[in-house]
Amino acid sequence: MNTPNPDQARDASSDAEAVDLIQEMMGAAADAGKRYQRQFSLAKTLMGREWKLSARALLLVMTGVLLLTAVGATLWLTLNAMLALGLVQLGLHWAWVGSCILLLNSLVLWGLIATIRALLRHISFSRAWDALTLSSNVNSATKPEHPRQTSSATGAS
Repeated sequence: MNTPNPDQARDASSDAEAVDLIQEMMGAAADAGKRYQRQFSLAKTLMGREWKLSARALLLVMTGVLLLTAVGATLWLTLNAMLALGLVQLGLHWAWVGSCILLLNSLVLWGLIATIRALLRHISFSRAWDALTLSSNVNSATKPEHPRQTSSATGAS
């Protein structure tokens, strides 16, 4: 299509071309609008499903914490008492027995905290937020599941 020149007279064929071009642009804009509406609808669906998944993960974490507290406390106190009594009866000094039991309790506590942190990673809305904000960030799409993969990947490049 020729560039319009206001100094020259217009003919009917250039007007028809301009109308066709405007109609194509309007059709493309309508298609883009429909695609955006569809993407927004899918993002809302994803956000709802991700919310349900996060709520389930949170419920499981809370249930796990309560169960660990109730059942674990009873069993663990009994085990600690039996272990301490047995070691004292074997002739070990009470300071060594107490230190060993504290070390054992610290190791178990560390394991429980690591497990809860791993479960808490599943509580997020990152994918739904990216879809709603139309983020085209490639890093979030290819983000590794575990932070250790990130450090090894950056060290290789």
